[in-house]
Amino acid sequence: MHTKMLEQLCLDEIGEIPNEIILWHLEDGFAEYLIKFENNIALITMSMYDVEEDGIGYLLEQRLYISPQNYISGSIDSHSINSEQILLKITENQEIYFTDNGKNIQNLIEVLESWVIEINSKQSSDSLRSRFSSLRREKQAIISKFDQLNFEAIKSDMDYLEQKLKNTQRKLAGNEIED
Repeated sequence: MHTKMLEQLCLDEIGEIPNEIILWHLEDGFAEYLIKFENNIALITMSMYDVEEDGIGYLLEQRLYISPQNYISGSIDSHSINSEQILLKITENQEIYFTDNGKNIQNLIEVLESWVIEINSKQSSDSLRSRFSSLRREKQAIISKFDQLNFEAIKSDMDYLEQKLKNTQRKLAGNEIED
């Protein structure tokens, strides 16, 4: 049930349904998630509340996006705030409070870093495939241009120019040439 709410929240707020969701912490009316999208990662905390007509509503409390292209491996830092909270600092300007629920915070960091590697690897191979396709199209365009050329006419022109060069060279050497 919480996963469906989170997917809807992601669709509403981000415009994308997650590829993978890990529930980090859940207690009455409060949940924290690690979310992997196609090209980004998010850390989200949300509150749930009862709504008379619809059943359950949700409110986005905190969200932090990690762009794998800009992420520096090993840069996540964690500080214990109290016995229940951890401050995760991703970059100088990116931080989020998460619950220290007895889980190993290093596991959370390892999951995030493995997702970064996975997304960057996929983007790198996608980029290489795109570049390969582009080079293949470029090669075909060059082959097509060669096919359109009239090589006999070019060869004839080259032979004519070569003869003219030889004649000019002989004239420069002082030899008389009959045209």
